[in-house]
Amino acid sequence: MIDELKAQVNAMGIGNKVYFTGYMDAKQVCKMYKCADVSVFPSTYEPFGIVALEAMLAGTPVVVSDIGGLNEIIQHGENGMKAYAGNANSIADSILSILYNPQLSTEVVKKAKNMVKNEYNWAKIAQDTHFTYQKAICQTMAQKQARQIEQEKARKTKRARNTETEITNLLAFRKRQAYA
Repeated sequence: MIDELKAQVNAMGIGNKVYFTGYMDAKQVCKMYKCADVSVFPSTYEPFGIVALEAMLAGTPVVVSDIGGLNEIIQHGENGMKAYAGNANSIADSILSILYNPQLSTEVVKKAKNMVKNEYNWAKIAQDTHFTYQKAICQTMAQKQARQIEQEKARKTKRARNTETEITNLLAFRKRQAYA
């Protein structure tokens, strides 16, 4: 859709203000984030939001839609700004809040960078993954043990009934033999 998008940008009269980058490697993306005054992600669907994390780590304040993973990552006014998904005025308000309030921008960037470094580093991710697997294994083992306990109870109950039936039959037999 590149041709259609370029035509739309030109029709809006902002062709000299919009740059279509094409493919960029990780270093180029990081440089682009560092050049930006604000990174805006007005997604209507976003399961995780790695692009926002990349921008935050690069030290760029972010404005995101309040949906999916973006909504979970960003705390409005703390480590970024949220906007109502699909609401252009809400997005514009959040962008202007960042651009016209340098103190807010600085605080947001500082908190965002710390949050990304603390919560989304490989050591933390590995630790969380390990914990999840341990929890799943422990639950599986606990479920297996619970099943074994239930099966053992069922066997004991069945044995007790069989023993009770045998005693009843034996007593009935003896009683018949005594009268015979």
